[in-house]
Amino acid sequence: MTDITFLSADYSEIRHRCSLLMGKVYKKLNSEDIQTCGSELGVWRNNKLALDNDDNKTLFIDYCVFAYRPNGFNMAEKFLRFCHQEADESELELLRYMRDAHYSMYQVEETNGVDTFNVVDIYSKAQYKISANTMAKSTHKGQIMAGYLIDFDGFSIQTGGTVIMAKEIIGSEAMKATIAYMADAYPGDFLRNPGIGARLAKQIVASALRLGNPSNVVCVEF
Repeated sequence: MTDITFLSADYSEIRHRCSLLMGKVYKKLNSEDIQTCGSELGVWRNNKLALDNDDNKTLFIDYCVFAYRPNGFNMAEKFLRFCHQEADESELELLRYMRDAHYSMYQVEETNGVDTFNVVDIYSKAQYKISANTMAKSTHKGQIMAGYLIDFDGFSIQTGGTVIMAKEIIGSEAMKATIAYMADAYPGDFLRNPGIGARLAKQIVASALRLGNPSNVVCVEF
């Protein structure tokens, strides 16, 4: 066991190392994996990815690392299982948290305007204190977002591209049908089921990419 501890005060370093690890994990995907994810999100066209800006690329990589689960576990878990020799002890510990990242649609309750904001999950009503130096300054009470969260002791961080739930996304018939099906088939805290969370991530990310509105996608910065 390692005695490495992640603290909210170290957010910038955690965010930086997480970004580097996501890059390592993404590079392990083969061409078939990339094509599958691109097809699922509607951005695989003419035998290549059709992503026209950096925020959309970040969102795509985030989806590949955390939502793509061809063997019942995400790519962070796959890297931890099969490529652990390529990571140091701190990276391995961070990967153990990353593999448990969960998808959440949440509403902002308050922000300190500096480095943290508090949210509540719309479905489970779970509360999270999110560390985010940039987002804490720009978000506001009542704003709804969706994305993967990594939970540490007493705080959470966003994994990469966070989707701002604009009315075009949250009010779409496809979104309503997806949520209704999940809530009916998996009552309770259904987003804690990683496979179900991945299905919702697919719908939301695909919608954000299809709309092509940069204001709907926020690239998490450190």
